[in-house]
Amino acid sequence: DIMEVLKAIVAAQRDHGNRDVRANARMKYLVHTLGIEKFTKLVESYVGKEIAPWRPMEDWKYNDWMGWWEQGDGKLFYGQHVDSGRVKDEGDFRLKSAMRTIVDRYDLHSILSPTQSIIFRDIDPKDKDGIEAILREHGIAPIEEVDPIARLAMSCPALPLCGLAQTEAERIMPSYVERMRALLTKMNLPGEEILMRMTGCPNGCARPYMAELAFVGDGPKSYQLWLGGSPVLTRTAYPYMAKMNTDTMEETMEPILAMFVQQRMEFEAFGDFCHRVGAEAIENYSETYVLGSVVA
Repeated sequence: DIMEVLKAIVAAQRDHGNRDVRANARMKYLVHTLGIEKFTKLVESYVGKEIAPWRPMEDWKYNDWMGWWEQGDGKLFYGQHVDSGRVKDEGDFRLKSAMRTIVDRYDLHSILSPTQSIIFRDIDPKDKDGIEAILREHGIAPIEEVDPIARLAMSCPALPLCGLAQTEAERIMPSYVERMRALLTKMNLPGEEILMRMTGCPNGCARPYMAELAFVGDGPKSYQLWLGGSPVLTRTAYPYMAKMNTDTMEETMEPILAMFVQQRMEFEAFGDFCHRVGAEAIENYSETYVLGSVVA
């Protein structure tokens, strides 16, 4: 019944969500207005049957399904990473042309992933080498060569496309990925993976409030800093800093990463660490931290 329930949820939002005020149009506002019990009853009225009570979820690992995978029926599927969902041709990087060539030549169906990437399915194993050759010819790096921070990162379009945006997101996110990787390398954390999100306003269209580290735009060159979300997206983050100027990102993040280096538990992820110690402890540590004094 899962597909029928999903259709019912979408239909409930379609018919009862606020379609007049864009800033109040998202489903979370409908749920907040009705309350979860009334919202559930509303969805049940579309499904035609009761929805089973909540039950605890088993622990699970986040996977974006990028790269090559066996499909289970003798065929393969391939996940193609797309930075912030932007399919484009730019210089030697010609993702748009590559995708057109693959679809035309092999008549493949594609799936949009929740992380703004593309999955090609129903691939005959004999076509794998040909698809890889097309990607190479169009300047597309294999997933093994994509920085894990970039692979995990998401951002909304923001300026100049969104009328609600207060600052940059998609256009500046690649530089934030590079700056964060440089800072991690400087602190002797070259292999660290942090799930990072960025939006141009607090509406949160790239789901920043679930990320380990999020930059939420609140003005020109200014971002709220959020910490403590789950690396498997099962916990919301908390607001750590009300305003961070984009030029001071490294100065802001270095004390947090230094505390992470010194006080993390074995195999503890960055988001789990920030959630465990809390905002107050990080603020106290940062107040006395001397830049450049700590490396792993």
